[in-house]
Amino acid sequence: MATLQNLHWQRKLMKSTSSRIWLMVIISTFFWGSNFNAGHAVASDVTPLTAAAERFAIALLLFWAIRFSFGKAESSLVASDALILILLGVTGVFGFNYAFFTALHTTSALNAALIMALSPMLSTLLSVIMLKVHIRLHQYLGMLIAFIGVIFVITGGRFSLLHSAVGDIWMLLACFVWSLYSVGSKKYANHIPSLQFARWTVSIGAVALIIAALILEQPLTDITQLSFTTHSILIYMGVCGSVLAYIYWLKGVHFLGPEKSAIAFNLVPVFTLLVSLAFGSIPNSVQILGMLLVLMGVLVSSGWRPKIFL
Repeated sequence: MATLQNLHWQRKLMKSTSSRIWLMVIISTFFWGSNFNAGHAVASDVTPLTAAAERFAIALLLFWAIRFSFGKAESSLVASDALILILLGVTGVFGFNYAFFTALHTTSALNAALIMALSPMLSTLLSVIMLKVHIRLHQYLGMLIAFIGVIFVITGGRFSLLHSAVGDIWMLLACFVWSLYSVGSKKYANHIPSLQFARWTVSIGAVALIIAALILEQPLTDITQLSFTTHSILIYMGVCGSVLAYIYWLKGVHFLGPEKSAIAFNLVPVFTLLVSLAFGSIPNSVQILGMLLVLMGVLVSSGWRPKIFL
């Protein structure tokens, strides 16, 4: 009897933990979704690499402040971990942001957002190849529903707005390296605690972005001329979009697996739209339908079922 009770409590604990992890993943997508709004707000005031460099410099400082507040590292890293962290940091932080900003020079934000919505499918494909993951039918169905929803959210039903450009190739690269970062963290760095992993990869990516900004732009001059509002927005992007979002997302990847957590990435454009709505931009009926489809897709892919069917 005691064994059955212990098994019951263990199942309840696992369900509770899974729910908390899913909530953290969704919060991370909100931070990233609102980053599009924040980035749009400062786009006319600061150049792309300079904005990214300040954002990740703030993240770097915060990550290490958290590290020293703990007094010691979460785990002891070995020499072989250094190469893994460098490769994933350059790929997931610098690589994604460089490809993303380059893409926006020759493609529309609409195309870029739609292409980025392919990330869950690419992560799933990479998980099958790299992790030998077996994908269930409900996960395929959830991804399909969510992707259709993303198309509706981004286009609002005006599909003729889509056009081809060289930047689309860059955005596909950004999407690929982000998916590679998520799956790579599971395959090669699953033994590293998520906070420690996020700290090192973000720090490495931040250094790469700062160096690129110093070479290609004039960040030291531009930053001194920015307004308090612009700096405040970049601080939000650094704290929420680059620290909390990365920690929450990586916890989700490590606990749920990239093939499951990746589906929640479709919530990013939905949250972008909701934040725009809060500032007076009204979505049309097709976009509302798209948001509902995205939410449905996330629930289906996560394995959620109404209790009435259990």
